Amino acid sequence: MLAAAAALVSCGKEILVPENGNETVQLLPVTFSLTANHPDAAKAVKGGWETGDAIFVFFSGAVAPKHLIMTFDGSSWTSAEYDGASLTAGALGLKNGDTGTMRAVFLPFGSDATVSASGTNFTFNTTYYAYYLTATLDYTVSENEVSGAFNMVIPDDYVQFFVEDAAATDGGYTLGTDAVIPVGVASIDKDGNVVETSDKVAGNDMTGYAYSGGYLFSGKLTNWGYGSNYYFAKTKNADNSRADYFVSGKALASHSAVKLPANDNVYEVKYASPNTGKWVPVGSDITVSLYDVIGSGNSEVVSPLGKWYTCNYGQAVPESLGTLYSFDAANALGVTLPTKDQFVLINNSSNCSYTWLTVHGRKGAVIKADRGFLFLPALDDSSSLYWSSTPYEGFYFISNGFHFVENYGASNQLAVRPFQN
Repeated sequence: MLAAAAALVSCGKEILVPENGNETVQLLPVTFSLTANHPDAAKAVKGGWETGDAIFVFFSGAVAPKHLIMTFDGSSWTSAEYDGASLTAGALGLKNGDTGTMRAVFLPFGSDATVSASGTNFTFNTTYYAYYLTATLDYTVSENEVSGAFNMVIPDDYVQFFVEDAAATDGGYTLGTDAVIPVGVASIDKDGNVVETSDKVAGNDMTGYAYSGGYLFSGKLTNWGYGSNYYFAKTKNADNSRADYFVSGKALASHSAVKLPANDNVYEVKYASPNTGKWVPVGSDITVSLYDVIGSGNSEVVSPLGKWYTCNYGQAVPESLGTLYSFDAANALGVTLPTKDQFVLINNSSNCSYTWLTVHGRKGAVIKADRGFLFLPALDDSSSLYWSSTPYEGFYFISNGFHFVENYGASNQLAVRPFQN
């Protein structure tokens, strides 16, 4: 009998076990010989497998929440079966001859995630908005083994952004841009198909995950995101302070991995100062100095245009100070609105250019110079109208600048940044 049992073991199928004078069949445990390649490192900020990375594998026909977890130890993969959060040998119930498909899902910052059942679907205990690697593979249980190599891929339209910060901690910063929607895994259905989250829209903040001396943000491009002008808003969660960054002439594309300026690269905006690779601090109590610079060298003429209050478009209206205020209300705050003459100076500056953007759902004009930028939110999502502090002088914006309307009612309350003389 021992010889027969040994022969059966060597075949990798089953063994006969004496029990109370009878022989019963005991299935040998199924083992897993699985590996996974990492996508092209040029397409991801996180460029390779790291110790502790966990890949969740879901098998067609398996009852939720039973699944497999592959864990990377620095050189190879080990696999273990789970029933929800519980490590359970044989949980999947696989046996020789079983066939089907398996789907692998990698959460770069969710290696400690647990899986639960939602009806027949598998769900993660927490939504991780950094899902970006999936694959599908056919399998057959043969000789009590499941083997295969996952061809991991990055989903279409997925993009990543990295911001250096030596003191980075998970959730320390968020990043928003109208070019990107934060996307995570909502669930995996019984056939292994991934259902993405739908609770976010373009412009919603992406969570910053601490990684390699900085923050990694991830999401999916909108159609709008394929343009070459886009605007970032970065928020520090500890004090809700924000900084903006404007990119012009460089289009985002599917699988882009973009390095943004480091957290300590900030400065007070001045059109007469360089603005290469720096964040712009914004807020209701922060002003920016504007200058019109004409000529160069000995012939350079710098005309001060005063200081503008920066925006706070996280509010119900795009500005927390000055927006939609009447003239009297603006004056009570100790500020005025730009005069017609001041906008004429900007319009006539050879250093300024203009573009029309939607920033977190608010349309407005971006005045862009080679030495700075300024976002001017308009009245609403469909309007290009503004008003000035020059009585009865309103104006509207089109692609080549601001155009004034005579006899525009002074009582009209149209959005514009307040101006401090």
